Amino acid sequence: MYTPVETRKTLSELVASRVKASTHGRIRNLSVHEVKGMVVVRGHVPSHHTKQMALHGALEVLSGEQMSAEITVGCGRSEVRN
Repeated sequence: MYTPVETRKTLSELVASRVKASTHGRIRNLSVHEVKGMVVVRGHVPSHHTKQMALHGALEVLSGEQMSAEITVGCGRSEVRN
């Protein structure tokens, strides 16, 4: 359930807030933008599990058709982009 303060946020702010909360702050360089009715979520996480948590947080607010996730996984040079 969302608090009244959350309902005053823009959709991008609400998604970013849920992603941060669901990953317990383990997402770096988080950016959330709306482009032509689609919400684009970008960031970097240390593991695939954290990426799943980020996606789950975003999907608490959005439907899958409204979201594009560009979240990289890994650390250093061996990053994996899914």
